Formats: sequence, C-alpha cells, structure tokens
Amino acid sequence: MLITVRQIGNSRGVLIPAVFLASCQIEDQVDMQLQNGQLVIKPVKRKQRVGWFDQSSPASEAVLAQERAEAQDWGDASIADDSEWVW
Repeated sequence: MLITVRQIGNSRGVLIPAVFLASCQIEDQVDMQLQNGQLVIKPVKRKQRVGWFDQSSPASEAVLAQERAEAQDWGDASIADDSEWVW
C-alpha cells in the first residue's frame, strides 16, 4: 500500500488506516523504534497504572490494616487536654 507522507506542523507523518490499527490492536500509544534504517511501530500492550487502586492485593491489605491501627491510636488521644496551657 502506497501512503503519502504529509506535513504536520514542523514534522511529517502518515495516516495509518483503521483496518491496520485494529489488526495490530493499536489504541492510544505505540512504541516506535528505528531498526536497520526502518521505522518499527509496535502496539503498547500494557495499560498505565493498572492495579494501583486495587484493594485486593495482600500488600495493600497490610497497608490498610496499618493505617487503621494508627488511626485507632490517635482516637484515644484527648483533644481537650489543656493541663499544660496557660490561659
């Protein structure tokens, strides 16, 4: 397939047909490399930040348990303790 290289701002680019994008499973990002004088464009398989907020992992459960314990420790503190204050 012959495709024209187009002027895009100060750069140049090509439009990739939708059929090619779907066939290669290309979504929003690609990995582009120069290999032996050829451009190689590969789809990015991983999703950014997947699992960051997943509460089911053992590590995150341990962190939550620690945070709960620390919050309970502060819950016993007396807020109205003004014995050291001079009024």
